[in-house]
Amino acid sequence: MPTLLPTLLDYDPDLLAIIARRWDVDLEALDKREAAQVLADAMLDPARAAAEWGRLSDAERGVLQTLLGAREHKMPEAQFARLFGSIRELREFGPAGREREKPHLQPANIAEALFYRGLIAVAFDQGRSGVQYFVYVPSDLAEVLPAHETGFDLSAEPEAAWPADDDLTPQQITPATTTLVDDLTTLLAYLQVQRVPASDEALVALGDALASHWLGAHTPSSLALMVGLALSAGLVAEEGGLLKPVPATARRWLEDTRPRQVRALAEAWRSTSLFNELWYTPGLVPEPTGWQNDPLLARQVVLTFLEMVPAGWWPVDELIALVKEEEPDFQRPAGDYDSWYIRDASSGDYLRGFESWDRVDGAVLRFILTGPMHWLGLTDLGDGGVLCRLTPYGRALCGSADWPDPPEERPPLTLQPDGTALAPRTLSRYERFQLARITEWEAAGDPYRYRLTAAGMRRAAEQDVPVSAIRAFLRRTTNDHVPPSVLKLLEQWEHSKDAEVWLERAVILRTSKPDLLRTIYDTPELRRFLGAQLGPTAVIVRSGQEQALLTALQERGIPAEFDE
Repeated sequence: MPTLLPTLLDYDPDLLAIIARRWDVDLEALDKREAAQVLADAMLDPARAAAEWGRLSDAERGVLQTLLGAREHKMPEAQFARLFGSIRELREFGPAGREREKPHLQPANIAEALFYRGLIAVAFDQGRSGVQYFVYVPSDLAEVLPAHETGFDLSAEPEAAWPADDDLTPQQITPATTTLVDDLTTLLAYLQVQRVPASDEALVALGDALASHWLGAHTPSSLALMVGLALSAGLVAEEGGLLKPVPATARRWLEDTRPRQVRALAEAWRSTSLFNELWYTPGLVPEPTGWQNDPLLARQVVLTFLEMVPAGWWPVDELIALVKEEEPDFQRPAGDYDSWYIRDASSGDYLRGFESWDRVDGAVLRFILTGPMHWLGLTDLGDGGVLCRLTPYGRALCGSADWPDPPEERPPLTLQPDGTALAPRTLSRYERFQLARITEWEAAGDPYRYRLTAAGMRRAAEQDVPVSAIRAFLRRTTNDHVPPSVLKLLEQWEHSKDAEVWLERAVILRTSKPDLLRTIYDTPELRRFLGAQLGPTAVIVRSGQEQALLTALQERGIPAEFDE
């Protein structure tokens, strides 16, 4: 922040004269620069500073003590105004208004009284939530003020931010897990073998399609987090309108150990803008009316304050209260609480003004701690999120410990004679990803269950994976324990690709005329729901796409009905 002389040089001569009178300094016949220099020299004289300090009331000294004790002797102007009052000079008075209203003679609050004495000033500076106004005491003036002299008792010990409480033991504990690593592996495999458009609607369908294949419980917010992290870490990218794994980056992550995979995801979360906690916080309904927030600011303040929490359990409410007291504007540039359009999910009321801080800003902090940080394996939850505890991963992300990096044992894949493959969670994620490309998926768990079938091998062929590569992969991952029946199946597939037989159920789209089917095929928005054509008036509908196709047909004025 500026020192005293640059601060005074920003003032008009009338304001300099007001401050000079408070300090008994004569500025007559001096130009502005000379007047600012003379006044600065007087204010920086320790004897004069002590005399001015002695004229202050206890309340005024208390406010100065607060600023002098803050980092760089400054506080965001919006926060300062809520605590001690706003300085009308900033918005209402120029020289003419000041001459007319004379606010220096009747200050509206302590803030104005200190401002017109020259003891505090206001300037722009960089804060956690961007460039904003700060109230500050010039650093050289702070050095000469006798801040140790007060008119009130400071002998009592200050209350610790986190008083020791050995009784904070939750009745119910929900430990953090690393299932996000497993589920992201599943997601990458699905994106490899299926066509998933890069759209919000497709992500909703993606969650439904994989509902039985997640290892952990998933919600729209946790799925959005996982997709955002995959994109931010470069594991996935948009390719031709579809989400696809990035081969080199995805392989490096999949081949890594679990602790390093967790670290990569946690560090990606810390810096990503592709997932915004505010828009997924329970109880809030943000409206996209053009306003924007920066999700990095909220995460930054959480991680900063987490550096001071105790090693064990701590109340979430206490951390939120501490942020509200010390850094309330953590995600609000310039302390703006009125321009964001956010409704309460229950009442539908708009949540505006600082009085809504707990329901908006506090709720975002709570969601970060008990949502994304828990899903990432960074926080354990106690009693449903009333208490939290940092895991070793969480402490490492906050910078208070080294990242865990223990060696990882990787057992082999188990392959049964009927083609069932049992993949334990500790199997290399890359090997499970490869297994998922060539099999039908049966169940998520420990172990995961996959099955080698003709359909799976046909999918492998569509990805240009030869049978010889599949055979080598199975021998390597099972420690060469591939049942003879499976080897025979692979041999038959390799030499008799055109002799396979299978039965399957399918939904058929039929039209009354060939021209109508050609029209449907010529419409990209309809063709994406269709499979192989069976004749001039019949075509297979892709599995699970029946209702979506009906809706799309009706939207384009083509009457259709589902004959079950």
